[in-house]
Amino acid sequence: MTTYERKLDRVLKALSFREPDRIPRFDLFWQEFIDKWAREKNLPQGTSISEYYDHDFVLCVMNEDPKVQSYTELERGSDYTVFRSGFGCTCKKADYSPMPAYLDFEVRSADGYEDFVLEDPDDERRYFQPSANILSSAGNVVAPSFQDQMAAAEGKFARMGLVLEGMEFLWRIRGMEDLFVDLMLEETKVKRMLERVQDFEIRLGLAQIRIGVDLMFIGGDVAYDKGLFYSPETWRSFFKPLLANMCREFKRAKPDLKILYHGCGNATAIFDELIECGIDAYQSLEVKAGLDVVELKKKYRNRLAFVGNIDVRDVLTGDRAALERDVLRRLNAAKGGGYIPMSDHSVPDNVPVENYDYYMELLGRFGQYPLRLGKHDLPDLDALY
Repeated sequence: MTTYERKLDRVLKALSFREPDRIPRFDLFWQEFIDKWAREKNLPQGTSISEYYDHDFVLCVMNEDPKVQSYTELERGSDYTVFRSGFGCTCKKADYSPMPAYLDFEVRSADGYEDFVLEDPDDERRYFQPSANILSSAGNVVAPSFQDQMAAAEGKFARMGLVLEGMEFLWRIRGMEDLFVDLMLEETKVKRMLERVQDFEIRLGLAQIRIGVDLMFIGGDVAYDKGLFYSPETWRSFFKPLLANMCREFKRAKPDLKILYHGCGNATAIFDELIECGIDAYQSLEVKAGLDVVELKKKYRNRLAFVGNIDVRDVLTGDRAALERDVLRRLNAAKGGGYIPMSDHSVPDNVPVENYDYYMELLGRFGQYPLRLGKHDLPDLDALY
């Protein structure tokens, strides 16, 4: 097997509840962490952090913005930029922060959905030109084109594309609070817009599949730390049909495609329905939302795989004894496949580089199958396999 074939086989086995040679490796990083990591290790500019840690797959992000013109600078301050994104929203991005603040939105009322322009999803500029799109660069840094990202990863990693489901898309053009009001009072207008979003996102995803992605990542924040933003019935009425259709079309185009669903917060109320839609794995499993991959693995064994759940607040920032204890306990969920550990969203710059090194060292020492976790082994997980 080539390096690429071996890594893809490793990831597909894990997401199919089989044990590969080792637990797959993957993570996402704030740019501020990458800059600190390269500086502390005295590495050349542009060194790939995924290559350094021998990750098995990487995320490649195209210009997903509804408008191909993804960035218009409105104001430049001493340590911030105000800009209009390709979603039409106005954002303020501090130089020291990884995420922008949203100041204003293009759609001012539910009547505005009908007039909101979704530019051609097949426009080649989305795939072949660098852009400052808000998903890959936080909106004020030009990111390499999707094609360049794919080429850089070719032969080295399995490659994962990205699309958005309805909630993640609509709040960026309408704002969270106003969208919630629309869900209650403007059902017809919202559902009509979601039909347009569905067509747009499916075409974006199919284009990425044609270009050669091995996996698909669907961004879909529908929850906070206490549960869903709205009732399961509301999610079921508005957003489930779009998600199910996306999964169906992507798997029709690539039958062996594995689809990962990204969600912050605690969305366990709809996990069974995510499985119905065709989701293969759930990411990021935030610890602060009360999620525990070991308990979830017991409940969803061989039905839903999991990615994430390494706490960036207390585990990756803590002392080595606590880091080892918590990480190895979670690795029990990888018995029989079905779990890929990573930060429970992405690695921020307050994580010490030496701690991340130690975390990767633990995966190297204890992540080979069959798993031998010593005093951290949980016999009740062994009994399932």
